[in-house]
Amino acid sequence: MPFRLWYYLAKVGGFILVAIIFATFFAPRGSTREGVHFIATCLLVPLCLTGAVMGVLLALGKLRMRCPFCGKSGPAGGSKQEGMWMVCETCGFVHGSGPLRLKIIREEITDDEEED
Repeated sequence: MPFRLWYYLAKVGGFILVAIIFATFFAPRGSTREGVHFIATCLLVPLCLTGAVMGVLLALGKLRMRCPFCGKSGPAGGSKQEGMWMVCETCGFVHGSGPLRLKIIREEITDDEEED
C-alpha cells in the first residue's frame, strides 16, 4: 500500500468520518441525516478493518509500504513520538512533520554509533 495514501486516509479521512458520524447523532431526523450517517459508516468500517490488518502486520514486523518519493517498498512502523513512519533504502526515514504532522518529509538516516 502506498504510504502517502494510508497516511492521509488514517490521519484526515478517519477524523472526518468520525466527526460526521458523531454530528449525525445530534442532527434532526430525516432521510439526509440517515443517508450521510450510513455512507460515513460504510466508509469508516473498511478503513478500520484495513487498519486492523495493517496493525497485525506491524506487530509481526511484516508491514511494508511504498515510499511516497521514489516508490520503492520498505518497512513501516509507528511510535508515539514520530507517529507513522517508514524506512526507504534510497530516501531514508519518511514521516510526518509540522504542527499537525500533515506534511510528509524524508530524512537521511545517519549512524550515530562510534567505531571502537
